[in-house]
Amino acid sequence: MSTLFDRQFIVIAGKGGVGRTTVAAALASAAARRGKRVLLAQTKSKERLSRLFGGPPVHSEIVRVRERLWAVNMVPEAALREYGVMVLHSHLVYRAVFENQLARSFIRAIPGIEDYSLLGKVWFHSTEMEHGRPKYDLIILDGPATGHAITLLSIPRAIIEAVPEGPLTRDARSAHQLLTDPQRTTMLLVTLAEEMPVNETIELAARARREVGIPIGPLLVNQLYPPRFVSGPSKRALDLLPETIDQSADPLAPLLHRSRIAQRRRALNERYLERLQRELPLPEVHLPYLFAPDFGAAATEELSQLLEAQLASLPEAAA
Repeated sequence: MSTLFDRQFIVIAGKGGVGRTTVAAALASAAARRGKRVLLAQTKSKERLSRLFGGPPVHSEIVRVRERLWAVNMVPEAALREYGVMVLHSHLVYRAVFENQLARSFIRAIPGIEDYSLLGKVWFHSTEMEHGRPKYDLIILDGPATGHAITLLSIPRAIIEAVPEGPLTRDARSAHQLLTDPQRTTMLLVTLAEEMPVNETIELAARARREVGIPIGPLLVNQLYPPRFVSGPSKRALDLLPETIDQSADPLAPLLHRSRIAQRRRALNERYLERLQRELPLPEVHLPYLFAPDFGAAATEELSQLLEAQLASLPEAAA
């Protein structure tokens, strides 16, 4: 049975601070490990991929970060330049047309042009061929946070509805077809099992379906605390102990303090996991909180293997 890894385009979306980039890096690593040629594309992000992959810095030019894995941190200026050169077939003509002050001022005044340049670049890479086959088997878009992501993804539909037929409309239609094709595309929502991320994730899923029409895939619940002290003898023992112990009198006081934190964080997680299952009934992938002093390549690889094992077990219908 086919799985999520057989898609052509995956959008990683979610509230800021939920670990989108880390999850995107882990997913890209898992797909590459399964033999896919993967492009991980970011949108104007802080450079973190070099630390997550243990490879070279990732900027506006595509760079190979691992075997079968490439990455790019897209910026509007570079994306517009690439698109202009592609359309005009000449660097010289592009500079003459677009790199004068009047043209730059006009371009900056076009609503959504920067976002469209980023999405257009991703779409273009999905069409690239090499040796008679797609250059990339899978493109993963580590998109902007919540509302901005919807704005970016809804631009092709807005162009189709507002702009007369022409090259811009043709490309927008192809991009929209890619975004709405359940055989090729999936949006993965990343969240934490906490109040604000859950609220935004439920709203994001509704807007993505309504305003973009993009297929929604499994829900990735990140940074879950381990289920310690929530049942059995350990919970009963902790419940019997006093709330606080004098740290100067009892060397076990720090242990009790950390145990209560772990218990309460997991209880919080459980409460919002129940709400997600009730209000956003999607297949779920649960990713643990990895207690790493420096979240680098080793931690990314550990998270990648945990993610791969769960995603690979989801059949196509669930994905």
